[in-house]
Amino acid sequence: MNTSLLRHEWFLLRKDRMLAFSAALLLGLMALGLYNGWRFTRDLRAHQQQQVTLETERRARLAAEAEALRQGKGTGVPAWKSPAMPVPVGNSLVQPEALLPPGPLGAFTVGQMDLLPSAYQVSLQGRLTDFARDTLEHPVHLATGTLDLSFVLLYLLPLFALAFSFDLVSREREDGTLRLVLVQATGLRGWALRRLAVRAGVLLGLCVLAGVAGHALTGGAGGLGRLVGWLALVVGYGAFWFVLALAVNARALSSATNALVLVGAWLVLVVVVPAAVQLGVSGLYPVPSRVALVGATREASLEAQRRGSEVLSAYFQDHPELAPKGTQVEGYWPTALAVQDEAARATAPVVAAFQSQLERQQAALGVLRFLSPALAFQQALQDVAGTGGLRHAHFLPQVDRFHAAWRDALLPRVFSGDTLGAAEHARLPRFAYVEQPGADVVHQVALGFLALALPTLLVLGLGLTWLGRPRLS
Repeated sequence: MNTSLLRHEWFLLRKDRMLAFSAALLLGLMALGLYNGWRFTRDLRAHQQQQVTLETERRARLAAEAEALRQGKGTGVPAWKSPAMPVPVGNSLVQPEALLPPGPLGAFTVGQMDLLPSAYQVSLQGRLTDFARDTLEHPVHLATGTLDLSFVLLYLLPLFALAFSFDLVSREREDGTLRLVLVQATGLRGWALRRLAVRAGVLLGLCVLAGVAGHALTGGAGGLGRLVGWLALVVGYGAFWFVLALAVNARALSSATNALVLVGAWLVLVVVVPAAVQLGVSGLYPVPSRVALVGATREASLEAQRRGSEVLSAYFQDHPELAPKGTQVEGYWPTALAVQDEAARATAPVVAAFQSQLERQQAALGVLRFLSPALAFQQALQDVAGTGGLRHAHFLPQVDRFHAAWRDALLPRVFSGDTLGAAEHARLPRFAYVEQPGADVVHQVALGFLALALPTLLVLGLGLTWLGRPRLS
């Protein structure tokens, strides 16, 4: 490579005051986005730590009180709020939390952490109750979102890249110096590529520097693997916009026309196509109304309550190991729990339809990401940061297993009439999140990078072909 051309281009850029201004503006925006993301994850982590501390203290206090009641030292606590009774312990006293920690690179990409629930409080009641209460979308979050580092890179990095390169060739052509430049260079392609490499290196180098510095300042969460994946996606996304500018410059248009074409491309690829894809997927796979879901749950509960004794008998037929032998099976709590299970069973098809449509939407978005580099970049950033639907989908089955373990630990005592002491409280399950496998993250990030590389190579090929038939005036 002719290094003298690179040095000359770097010399010109250093003399351009717009470079210093643009670099400072971009660094300032990235710092603001990184601070917002760090503050969000810090607050979420502190809130979750507070919840864990409160639960630990609550469990210890309840265990001590239950042991005192067992030893006859109690003061006549009503059964409906006694720490020795399994139903109030399982439903309202302990309030165990299943928590999803912030994503490993959550400071870089808030993603869907502000939309998807990161905490579920389980009880002896059906899983449906938590689902209906905690996953209602917050309209303020949906409307405003968070200005994090990924937002800056997704929407503003392309504009900086286009500002750096929209007149890559056209300016020399308009000034009448293109012939003179080509006399000293090895050809239009080589000269344009060298200019592009210097400009892209400056802008993307700042992004890489910001990513490495941000990773160090936020404690290095997520490890080097996720950081390398994040940096590769940023460089790949930025490269697409520089290559697009090269291709437009190869059409021998004026600088003003280049700018209009490139801004139009940004509008289509960053705003229009992702919005159209989202609308199309929602229309193709509509999600059942959450209001209808809650209504169906209520109707099923009322119907099960009307058939209380029948439901309880059916419940013991399904769970003979829980039926007390030789004693009266009727009672408030056994009937109530059987009614809740019956309601959950009746609404299971609605919940299954809801989840099925969500999965179809995610699958469709995974394919349609190839329509827009911005869409592919956004999804891949959330996957590598651990703040998207992929990690949340890994979290939900763990919540279900914890809920099942909680019920298994307490339901036999509900039906047998046994009480709890300190030892039984200590054996109650606790939730511990298991991080998603690294192979899943690598696979999704590789798909995202492929969705960026394919249009980049296509546009680069077109640009080089058009530069092979140059118009010098």
